[in-house]
Amino acid sequence: MPRGEQTAAATLAQKALAAGLPGEQVDGNDVIAVHEAVARALARARADEGGTLIEALTYRLADHTTADDARRYREDSEVRPHWREEPVWRLRAYLAQIGAWGRTEEEALLAEARQQVEAAAAAYLESKPEPLSAIFDFTYAEPPLELRQQRAGALAEAGDA
Repeated sequence: MPRGEQTAAATLAQKALAAGLPGEQVDGNDVIAVHEAVARALARARADEGGTLIEALTYRLADHTTADDARRYREDSEVRPHWREEPVWRLRAYLAQIGAWGRTEEEALLAEARQQVEAAAAAYLESKPEPLSAIFDFTYAEPPLELRQQRAGALAEAGDA
């Protein structure tokens, strides 16, 4: 839902005032600008000066979820121009422009990422499955009665009771 249909405020950053917080807008597709805004917010928090509301303006390029099909409510012609603002592409283009990134760095990064993904996948495949009870045991310190009942029923049905 568009922001204009959710609130009368011109920006979400303005809403920080009502909470007694500083607020700022940042270009959410600019990795460097987001890093700087978050660094300022972290510095405030670490200095015990409280929180900061950061409104990162961006454009959602993909569906919300695998159950969503954004083509039902937006045309490809609306989405297509925003791909030029995509954060990874934009950062890569900037770094290449200033001579800090090129094919060699790209290939090295991709090789390292591939190795890390393959190692993580292998580690996952080698790990033993969690017991059925794990889906119930790590949500609440004191699970509500209904959840305790669901847990008992699931374990009984699975023969793990």
